[in-house]
Amino acid sequence: MKTLLEQAARTAMCAGLGLFATLSVALAGTYDLTIDEKSVNLTGSDRTGMAINGTIPGPVLRFKEGEALTINVTNKLNVDTSIHWHGLILSYKQDGVPGISFDGIKPGTTHTYRFPAQQNGTYWYHSHSGLQEQAGVYGAIVIEPKAREPFRYDREYVVVLSDWHDTKPEAVLANLKKMSDYYNRSQRTVGEGFGAAFEDRKMWGEMRMTPTDIADVSGYTYLINGSNTGQNWTGLFKPGERIRLRFVNASAMTFFDVRIPGLKMTVVQSDGNNVWPVNVDEFRIAVAETYDVIVRPKKDEAYT
Repeated sequence: MKTLLEQAARTAMCAGLGLFATLSVALAGTYDLTIDEKSVNLTGSDRTGMAINGTIPGPVLRFKEGEALTINVTNKLNVDTSIHWHGLILSYKQDGVPGISFDGIKPGTTHTYRFPAQQNGTYWYHSHSGLQEQAGVYGAIVIEPKAREPFRYDREYVVVLSDWHDTKPEAVLANLKKMSDYYNRSQRTVGEGFGAAFEDRKMWGEMRMTPTDIADVSGYTYLINGSNTGQNWTGLFKPGERIRLRFVNASAMTFFDVRIPGLKMTVVQSDGNNVWPVNVDEFRIAVAETYDVIVRPKKDEAYT
């Protein structure tokens, strides 16, 4: 079993290679994950979230294709929890969905998952208990292939996209059940003219929708590797390097449009599967999807 000291050494080594400082890395073989509450401040106010090994997102789990995995998950919450291995090929008994594959992980207990890594690529894991995923119980998975991949790169980074709301997920859901447009705050009023407001409301009412139905909840703070736009995160490169970016959308409900001004992206994987390379200026990533892209910065400058 790998010790915490060894894990810390690996994390420090990876940081020296330019990995995002906010993402820890767990060692291959046997993993120990602990789910507990954590105080976070992502909006200027202290709130209580749920973390894995003390971080949101949880550590990046790195496997090798064909490796036999043992993952011990300890629950320090006062409610049941679970971990679901999103997109991985495994026995349903190890899938981590309470009520289907097992009863969940009771408070104060440890559950051991055992399964082989039967594929390679970029995936992610998250709680399948209550609304814990929205509170921070999620992280990325990287499975290294046995065979050589059909593309090459010099350096890689994991980029976990997510959203955070200061309102507890249970309260958000309760508000939506009381009023489906509770968070849709940009609607016509009589101040814009009674006739216009009435016709607008009538039209959308007939469709049983609102003009802002593209997103049921407003007020989210958007995160990259657990950091908001006002916090620093960075990746390093040398001009001419081929950089692999492993994007994971671990959000509660947000679609992200991803672009890097001044850089073309070549999509090489989708949901862990190799695809015919496609050059794009931007791509849209839905909830739970992953995309791997290659970029090649040619200038020694910052890219956003």
